[in-house]
Amino acid sequence: MKSKKGFTLVELLAVIAILAILVIIALPNILNLYRNARKNVFVEEAQNVLRTAQQQYLQDSMSSDGSVTCYSSVDAALDLDAKSSLKYKVVFDTEGQVSSVLVEDSNYKITASSAPVKIESLKSTNVTDVSTATAEADLKCKAS
Repeated sequence: MKSKKGFTLVELLAVIAILAILVIIALPNILNLYRNARKNVFVEEAQNVLRTAQQQYLQDSMSSDGSVTCYSSVDAALDLDAKSSLKYKVVFDTEGQVSSVLVEDSNYKITASSAPVKIESLKSTNVTDVSTATAEADLKCKAS
């Protein structure tokens, strides 16, 4: 009798079924890891915006009359390292403390308005998904 080499159709179907079950179980966890990583990167970028705004505020207050109390992506843009499409607004109070922060990109948005806002207070728990873009009027520094 001749020996056959290879796999039968039933064996191949069993292997495919087992692989499909493993993918169904693992895929949601992998997608959650990916979403959490993107959210954490966004939080890091928001913290970088706040840190840069504080540094710029110190430079501006020492070199001029200190009249700049707000930095935003619309009016008084900051020199950020990242080449990202972040929209932001950082408002300082009269004592030089950050009174409110709004940072968003195409996926996430983070706001903090409990003065003084600290870098550590910008956490991934404050991040919300962006359904509609923030109006440009919300990002303007000038009070109306």
